[in-house]
Formats: sequence, C-alpha cells, structure tokens
Amino acid sequence: MHEAQPRILKLYELSLATGWTAVIFVLLTLNVLHERAQTVEMARIQARSNFQRDVTYRQWNASSGSVYLEVSKEIQPNAYLSQVPDRDVTTSTGKKLTLVNPAYMTRLVFDLAAQGQEVKGHIASLRPLRPQNLSDPWETDALQAFARGEKEVSSVEQMAGASYLRLMGPLLTTQECLKCHGKDGYRVGDIRGGISVAVPMEPLRRISAQTLALQASSFVLLWIAGLAGILFGARHLRRTILERNRAELEVANLNRHLLVLTSDLKAANQELESFCATVSHDLRSPLMCIDGYCQLIQHLPDDRHLESCGRFTAVVRDQARRMGALIDTFLQFSRISRGEVARQATDLSAIAEEVSAELRMESPQRQGEFRIACGVTAHGDPALLRVVMQNLLGNAWKYTGKSEHALIEWGVRGNGEETVYFVGDNGIGFDRSQGERMFEPFSRLPNAQGFEGTGIGLATVKRIINRHGGRIWCEGELGRGAAFYFTL
Repeated sequence: MHEAQPRILKLYELSLATGWTAVIFVLLTLNVLHERAQTVEMARIQARSNFQRDVTYRQWNASSGSVYLEVSKEIQPNAYLSQVPDRDVTTSTGKKLTLVNPAYMTRLVFDLAAQGQEVKGHIASLRPLRPQNLSDPWETDALQAFARGEKEVSSVEQMAGASYLRLMGPLLTTQECLKCHGKDGYRVGDIRGGISVAVPMEPLRRISAQTLALQASSFVLLWIAGLAGILFGARHLRRTILERNRAELEVANLNRHLLVLTSDLKAANQELESFCATVSHDLRSPLMCIDGYCQLIQHLPDDRHLESCGRFTAVVRDQARRMGALIDTFLQFSRISRGEVARQATDLSAIAEEVSAELRMESPQRQGEFRIACGVTAHGDPALLRVVMQNLLGNAWKYTGKSEHALIEWGVRGNGEETVYFVGDNGIGFDRSQGERMFEPFSRLPNAQGFEGTGIGLATVKRIINRHGGRIWCEGELGRGAAFYFTL
C-alpha cells in the first residue's frame, strides 16, 4: 500500500506536467493562429482604408463637375474623353488645361503612389474603356461576386513572387458618372467596375513575428513556472505522505509490538503457572525422597549403619543430581526467550550427524538406524538450531527405545512455497487428539510417562522456531511412530 502511493503520486505528477504542457501548447497554438489572423485583419483594414480614400477622392471629383489640370508631361489629354466637348480649355493667360475625370484622376494617383509606396491599386472592369483597366482572374472573380450581391472581396494572394492582401470593392454608377459613361449603356446603381488594393504582407508579418517571439517567451516562462510549481507541490506532498506513512508504520509497529508483548506476557503467565506447578511437583518429589532417607539414616542401628548409609547416600545423590538437571533445564528454557537471533547459513545435516553420533555414544548397547539427508541447510542461529535438533532427534531416540528396530529419519521436503524440515521415527507415537498439547511447557502425554523427561523439550523447540519466524507441527499415531515438521 505504502509502496504503491509514491508510484501513484509519480503518475499524477507526470499527468499534471503533461496536462500543463498540453495546455500551454494549445494556448500558444491558438495565440499563433490569432496573431496570424490579426495580421491578415490589419492588412485588410489598411486595404479597406485605401479603398475608402480612393472612393472619396472619386466622389469629390465627380461631385465637383470635373477637375481641370494644366497639361504637362505627366498629365496629357485623356483620349477616352475626346467626345466630351470641354475636354480641353485655354485660360485667359494662355495656359492649356485638360479635363481629369474620376477614373483618370484615380489612375494618376495610383501611378504616383506606385513610385514611392508598396501598396498597389488598380481600377478594374469587365468592360473597360481603357485596355489596361481589364480585370485579372482574381479581379474577375471578385466582380462576378459583386454581381451576386457581395459588398467586398478579400484574400491573401501571391503577386510577383510576394504575398499580398488583396481587397476589392465595387464602383457603382452615379448620376455624375453618366456624363462620361452614359453612352456605354450604364444606369444609375449599376456596377461599373471596382477598385482593387494590394497590401504587402511581409512588413506586417515581421511585426507579427516579433510579437509572437515575445509572447512565446512569456508562454515558456509560464510553462517553466507551472512545472516548477507542480514539482514543488508534488515533492511537498510526497514528503507529507512519506511522513504520514512513516508515522502509520511506527504506530503499526508499536501495535504489533504491543500485541507481541501481550501474547508473550500471556504465554509467560501460562508458563509461570506451569513452572510453579512443575517446581512444586518435580522438585518436591526428590526433596521428599532426600528427607525420607536422611531420617532413615538417623534411625539406623549401629551394626547396620555403615552399609545402609552407603546405599541411602547413593539414592540421595541421585535425587540431588535429578534436582540439578531439573534446575538446568528450567534455566535453559528461560534463556531461550532472551538474546538476539544471530542468523547465518547453517548445515543442519552436519548437526544431525553430530547429534546422532552423541546419542549412540550415550547408549552404545542400543541398535538403531539413523537416516540423515545430506546437504540440508538453513539460514538461522546455529546454536539455537542445534538445540532444536538435539531435542527432536533426542526424543525420537528416546521414544524408539522399546522398538525392535529403531528407525529415525531426518530430511527436508519442498511444497513449492516453503521448505519443510522433518524428523520422523517408528517409536511409541501419540494420540492425534493430544497433538496440540505436545508443545505446551511441562506437559507430558499419558503414554510418555514411562520415559524420563521434564516436558520442556518440545516447548523449547517451538519457542526457537517462533523466534525464527517459522512454525512447527506434528503427526503421529499410537504405536506407529511420530513425525515433527517445522519451517524457518
């Protein structure tokens, strides 16, 4: 659970960073598209302004009843106005003037503007009087669109290898226009042609690129600030979660330790009760025996005193040794619960061979077979595991004492998940219903009463196995032997 939380937090952190990056990218993309659209719109506004200015000049010219200018190299009489009676006039001082109608004035203005400006203008018509005013393909499409009711046409086009915003508006026939164009069949309100304006896009795009560079820098700084905030927040949250998990783990460990202490205290109380009962029973018996024989020695006749004292003294010494053995057993059992478990690789087969050899030396007259599996190892405390082997093999050797052919087996079995060690024998066995009592301190089964023992050996084994984090259990049947299994 606690290990999964950092992984989930890392996933959330990565998701937030990815989401924030996507948001910044989308906003930057929208901003670029908007800036490009604004650039086109600025060009369109500039073109529309030029168109309105040209239309205003034409309206002024037409409403003024024509304008006369002095004939010069640049301004020559308009051949397309030859039918106008007053096209050319001479002033009283002898200056020659020529009529400049709105179309002629617009053309002159466009020619002058083309010399010093990049904005281009053109008068276009589908039926021009002047061939140079014939519409190009784009202007033709625009004039046709005006015929369908459009008021303005604009788009970005390529002209002479450069990009321009082209805009065109219609020129409507007015009453003043009929003076020159009435003969062509135009009526008031007819679309006579149009004025197209071309605004270069490159200068505007340079300005837009500078603006976009500044905005992109702002977005990058915003992106970095957002990522820094996400990383800082995730780190703070991770630290908070780790501290909380550490606190929860400490509480869990304290609770677990408390449960262990409670369990140990309960077991200690039970063992203390059993210990007291055993001390009151097992130690009192040799003490009473010693006391009785001492009284006999006091009341012996003099003639039999020395011989009987020798026998009685031997009994007293045996009972004293028995008391000493009991005391040593109690002390050993009490020490098992203290001290650290020093784990290391331990050769259990070698220990089993040593213990079996010691058992044979203690009872050289006995005939028995030990089957010791080779190469069985474990990771545990060698000294404590030797106590386990001494008790299990010692019990097997003891409880096969009445068998015609004693067979004791030591080995290991694997069930795929854990390694199970076992000691089996063909001794007296035990009643299965009594199996749970086998590992209780100072408890002995009814069929074991004829054998020496204190009832502490298997309890000691269980305590050692528990300290190694393992478990122990037994199987058996009366008269058919027993088997003890344990894991580490």
